[in-house]
Amino acid sequence: MGEQKYSIEDANRRLDKALDRLERLAHRARSKVIDASKIEHQVQNLATDRSRLANELDQTRAYARTVEQSAKDVSKRIMRAMEKVQVALNGEDEA
Repeated sequence: MGEQKYSIEDANRRLDKALDRLERLAHRARSKVIDASKIEHQVQNLATDRSRLANELDQTRAYARTVEQSAKDVSKRIMRAMEKVQVALNGEDEA
């Protein structure tokens, strides 16, 4: 077997290459962590918005039920008033 001899310059070049590669990998990893953090923040914002919208929807549904019931009550009153007007126009006695 042949024995390879390495000079200090060769060792320094290999070390520089390894350090450069390590630095690039660290930069990529840091970028991924930052990206993940941004995504996590967006997800938290979406969850907050979803919660707020669900609450608003519940309130709107409750209000719609109130309006619907009020509309039914008003409709009944109008029908009773119309009946009374009809009775008065016909000159009938109310029972």
